[in-house]
Amino acid sequence: MKKLLSKTLLLVLPFLFMQNVHAASATIAVSSSANQIIVGNNVVVYVTISSASPLGSWEYTLNYDNSVFKLVSSDVDLHYASYASNDNTKSVTYKYTFTALRSGSSKFYIDSSAVIGWDESYYSTTDGSKVVSAITYAEYQASLSTNNNLDRIEIDGYEITPEFDKDTLEYSVKVNEDETLINVAAYAEDYRATVTGDGEIEVSAGNNVVNIVVIAQNGSEKTYKLTIEVIDKDPIEVKIDNKNYTVVKIASNLTKPKSYVEKTITIDEKEIPAFYSEITEYTLVGLKDEKGEIGLYIYEDGKYTKYIELSFGNITIYPLPMNEKMNNYQKYNIKIQKNDIECLATNSSSRYKLIYGMNVETKEKGLFIYDSKDNTIMKYDADSFAVINDKLKKVTYVAIAFGVTTFVSLITLIIASSKKKGNKKIEKVDNKPKEKDKNKEVEAKEEQEEVYDIFADDHKKKKKKK
Repeated sequence: MKKLLSKTLLLVLPFLFMQNVHAASATIAVSSSANQIIVGNNVVVYVTISSASPLGSWEYTLNYDNSVFKLVSSDVDLHYASYASNDNTKSVTYKYTFTALRSGSSKFYIDSSAVIGWDESYYSTTDGSKVVSAITYAEYQASLSTNNNLDRIEIDGYEITPEFDKDTLEYSVKVNEDETLINVAAYAEDYRATVTGDGEIEVSAGNNVVNIVVIAQNGSEKTYKLTIEVIDKDPIEVKIDNKNYTVVKIASNLTKPKSYVEKTITIDEKEIPAFYSEITEYTLVGLKDEKGEIGLYIYEDGKYTKYIELSFGNITIYPLPMNEKMNNYQKYNIKIQKNDIECLATNSSSRYKLIYGMNVETKEKGLFIYDSKDNTIMKYDADSFAVINDKLKKVTYVAIAFGVTTFVSLITLIIASSKKKGNKKIEKVDNKPKEKDKNKEVEAKEEQEEVYDIFADDHKKKKKKK
């Protein structure tokens, strides 16, 4: 088939139009990567020529408001004509990239279009258009929704109190003691806002606090607090250090620690889930505080002691009270894995600390060296620890020696500089011209100068200056 270029196409079209040959149709569509952009940003506009029948050649012009947008790059020219290389072409797309110059909108539209099929028949065309707007960042921010209200909170099978109001931020609900999962559904008042914190919530006996956060389109947040109280009809209450706790009765609310096995024990004639270790010989139960937080406690003869595990790779220790004493060491409290732990150290800023505890896998008790920088731990050995301290002392001595040497060098440099300045002043005095030599220079200069005597006669006469 003879390939039709732009000029040929323009010559052929009128003839085809007169013959009213409309064998097929084509569409020249216009689309964009965004409907609205910020001034200074780019938008991509696509022109797509398509037909159900094979395309032969085509021509079009893409128009737009150049006071709002500026063309920065494109696949082809705004006015473009081309042809197909084979009879399988039914769609082609070209890309134009524009940047927004100012606020406003522009219609990107096609005119001067023509499409001929592979069979050289004239195609009727439908020309498309696309409107893209540009706004400043301030206008964009002002256009965003600030609505961060909830429309309602729903809980399957239960009613919250008080009755929901978007301006009331705290609610509560009571559920049965056998409930472990509660489905909370929260709906935003504005469909453009985002809600987090709702969904399927794990609960245990006592109060369970759920924070539902609503994020408006502009990023502003509002938090609704929902307290889910799992009713324990017959709670086992415990008081430790003037704080109230309740014993956890549901096993799924507890996490089994390493080297322990599950079991049940009897407290106040009730079956309670617990964990036991043959190594430590500890029995652990769960206690829940007034905030709804659950922790493990060693239970022995009706007494409860907080259970803490510090895990460092292959070593897990249970810290014990620091009753050890060592020369030149003081007792401090430090934070390790969010726990307050007693330790011994030469000073509060020392990198290495001594912790007294028990290895929960070997039951071995003793001191452990804790490296606060690397968060590692190793069994204490007096000789090894002495080597570490010796190295630290050597580093300290080297630092002190370096400081002293630097200070002495600085003082020496200052003294030498002062002496050099003094010598320069003496040389300046020695090189000062003598008084007699100075007078001779003045006299010689005066002899060479001439002045006018304006009082001698009508004419100015020269004479030597005395």
